Amino acid sequence: MNHITMHGTLTVNGRIVIVHVGDSEATVTVDGTHFNVRSLWQLYQLLRLLV
Repeated sequence: MNHITMHGTLTVNGRIVIVHVGDSEATVTVDGTHFNVRSLWQLYQLLRLLV
């Protein structure tokens, strides 16, 4: 079985966003605050809130 993992950091309006997707879960950390994300749609909505 293949496991695909994505991990990245980006800056949105001066806020540091860390994204980790893999092993059937996704988490986002925004300036130290941790969020569980259940879909790409939720990730998109969270990023829209920062813009």
